[in-house]
Amino acid sequence: MTYFVVMGSLALSVLFTFSWALWRTARWASSSLPGGGRRKGATRKPAKRPAQAKTRKPAPKAAAKPVKKPSAKVRRGPSRLTQWLAGWQAALPLAVVTTLIYLVARLVEHGMSFRPPHTVPGGFHSLIIVLGWVAAAMLTLALINRLAAWRCR
Repeated sequence: MTYFVVMGSLALSVLFTFSWALWRTARWASSSLPGGGRRKGATRKPAKRPAQAKTRKPAPKAAAKPVKKPSAKVRRGPSRLTQWLAGWQAALPLAVVTTLIYLVARLVEHGMSFRPPHTVPGGFHSLIIVLGWVAAAMLTLALINRLAAWRCR
């Protein structure tokens, strides 16, 4: 049973990784074809402004409101690092795969610890610890990626 769980999770992660790479390659290849780079409605049109009357009456000077000074805060655009992180879309799928592998490995370790005739190999515990840290790092990177994408909008 342990063999099927471990090999099944390994096969699932490899299949997911290859299918994701194939999908990204197909999207890249289709965007390089003529007419494939733009999706329908992807171009942004400038906002239409209402037509102003040709004869505009000046406001009376007595009713003029005082002009406010512009605030000292100037809103800057996102930095290059933020833009790069927002464009790096591989973080979330990789975080999902590493987290699933870690959870399956923890389940296998739990199942192997309750089998009396067999003992868990010593290196298996260190492998699970490394997988846990990699999964945590990938989840953190995916969160930073989502925050960067939100900032760039």
